[in-house]
Amino acid sequence: MQQDRQQDDAVRGAEGSSGQVGGRGEALYVRPMPGGGTVRVELVAEQRDDRTRVRRRGRLVLEGRDPARGARAEPLVVEELEGEDERAIVDALFRIARDNAAIARRLLRRRGPAPRAD
Repeated sequence: MQQDRQQDDAVRGAEGSSGQVGGRGEALYVRPMPGGGTVRVELVAEQRDDRTRVRRRGRLVLEGRDPARGARAEPLVVEELEGEDERAIVDALFRIARDNAAIARRLLRRRGPAPRAD
């Protein structure tokens, strides 16, 4: 229950302060990363399919800093989910966004297997 209240507070706080983020999507949750930069959960789009059901898409975006330039690096979409249940999409992305290890695992999967030394 307390976790749900924290999520709801984070959603209200992010909506009230940021709304649209550079035309990318509605920022529902934003937090700083330990090494710099931010992680955010966005609700990106709503689309009607052939049967007039609404499909929603959400994503988890990592915005880091480029240490060489001291500037923001290009945002990276870590996870993207689509479905009819907005709450289920947002809940799944919140769980990942609050867990640095889950974010790291997804980043490693995106890079693929490490090159072999032999």
